[in-house]
Amino acid sequence: MTILIADDEEYLRTDLADALERVSPGNDYFFAGDYDSAMEIINKEHIDIAFLDIQMPGKNGLNLARSIIEADPGTNIVMVTAYSNYAVDAFRLFVSGYLLKPVMDDDLRDVLNNLRHPVRQKRKMLDVMCFGNFEAFFDGKPVIFKRKKEKELLAYLICLKGASATRSEITSVIFDESSDPEKNLSYFKKLASGLKKDLENYGLGELLIHRSNSYSIDTTMVSCDYYDHLAGKADAVRRYKGEFINQYSWAEAYIYSLEKY
Repeated sequence: MTILIADDEEYLRTDLADALERVSPGNDYFFAGDYDSAMEIINKEHIDIAFLDIQMPGKNGLNLARSIIEADPGTNIVMVTAYSNYAVDAFRLFVSGYLLKPVMDDDLRDVLNNLRHPVRQKRKMLDVMCFGNFEAFFDGKPVIFKRKKEKELLAYLICLKGASATRSEITSVIFDESSDPEKNLSYFKKLASGLKKDLENYGLGELLIHRSNSYSIDTTMVSCDYYDHLAGKADAVRRYKGEFINQYSWAEAYIYSLEKY
């Protein structure tokens, strides 16, 4: 589960996270000390459960709960407070739970077992490395491709960053110029079908998007050093050493734009 804990007291945020790990371990946590930082997280991340302290500086937890529900109605809201007199106001918001401080493990377990909204499954992601040779991983292990060209097809679509390309456009790039265009188009159908099946083996079938004569990828299912570099993430910028998808000659065209960027 992905959990937001909003409380202006840091030690209380830590204590609640520790309790959650005792009751239901293996969660991803985000922390906020006020309304603005909490909403910044809500607008960027998928949050399954938001534990909100009612008394915070500025806009209080009830204000925050209303804003979260408006931004994402599927988020479970659990109010956390040292005072019971806010319970009526909280339940008018149809929250998933109301906990009194100090939070007891049994009460926390009861809230988690009776959430208003089902916890949404974490979306599967393909991890891609473009700096150096192109490699694709799932759960830390290399993705197995039935054909080498399927891997190259995926690499090219990754470089398009979600933009679509036709069969003719793709084959003109990933096949040798001297090869037969008609045979390339015929073989491409097998490649696209094979890549789809390869990805489906990892539960990633939705990553490849095929509409009529065009192909693209769902970039929200991809974690990629190239994308992180373009987003200005410092670690990815440091890791770029002038090498980009070395095994495919067509990728050289991207090096100039990377270095210019």
